[in-house]
Amino acid sequence: MVFRFTIDKVVNQYIPDSVIPSFPPVIARFLGSHKPKPRSDLLVWLDILIGSFCGIALLEAVFMPGHSPIFTAEHHAPMIIASYGATAILSFNSIGAPLAQPRNILMGHFTASLIGTCISKLFGLSEAGRNNYWASGALSVGISSVAMSILNCVHPPAGASALLPSIDVGIREMSWWYLPVHLISSCLVICVALIVNNVLRAYPAYWWTPMKKEMGSNAVVEKDLSWKEMVAYDEISRGVEITGESILVPAKLGLTEEELAFLNGIRQKIESYNGPSTEGKSV
Repeated sequence: MVFRFTIDKVVNQYIPDSVIPSFPPVIARFLGSHKPKPRSDLLVWLDILIGSFCGIALLEAVFMPGHSPIFTAEHHAPMIIASYGATAILSFNSIGAPLAQPRNILMGHFTASLIGTCISKLFGLSEAGRNNYWASGALSVGISSVAMSILNCVHPPAGASALLPSIDVGIREMSWWYLPVHLISSCLVICVALIVNNVLRAYPAYWWTPMKKEMGSNAVVEKDLSWKEMVAYDEISRGVEITGESILVPAKLGLTEEELAFLNGIRQKIESYNGPSTEGKSV
């Protein structure tokens, strides 16, 4: 769903234009500034396997007992926070989706973990609260979901990050140290994704927002870009799927902006035919 208000409406006018295209080609490539060539499914699957393995293995190596004593020995950090398993799936499988972009990973996990920690601490202030951590967990996920929508950094795995301080005693004992562990974990996953995903594919789709600015102007011009947030790119799909709420296209198809706009016209017809709240038909 595309919301009428997100924090982008306020801050995007202050966000400078990207300087990544001006970097040396080798550096710019691993920051996502290149056009990938079509690859076979086998190579993409191998790329996904290597990326997922390396991302998870790096987190486990950093937080393995004895490797980071300030986190593991002194503050009981686990070898890996479970929500990063789901983050790895998004980061290496659905690299074109807004949910998998660096902003969503970093801000989504940090926002959710901060809210989850704060609420679990509030419930921990009284015996009645400590007897009802189930409510703390549910409230943490609910508030985190709304906060991520407002901040335009929705990242589904972050729901687990919000829930863990309420349901896991070990995480609760970490207290505020839970937050820097998330920051480090998110940054490491993003770094692995930048390296692995840019060998055969291109990642990220954007760093802050897909909205564009007019040259020489500080004003953000949306140019009907809201519908583009409904476009998702799939590395495995061999066909185009259109519903009233989304457009799924193969990443290797290489559609132009005009072609995507044509698909959006079909999406709008399906949406009006079925009603805005009803899922559309696939083509």
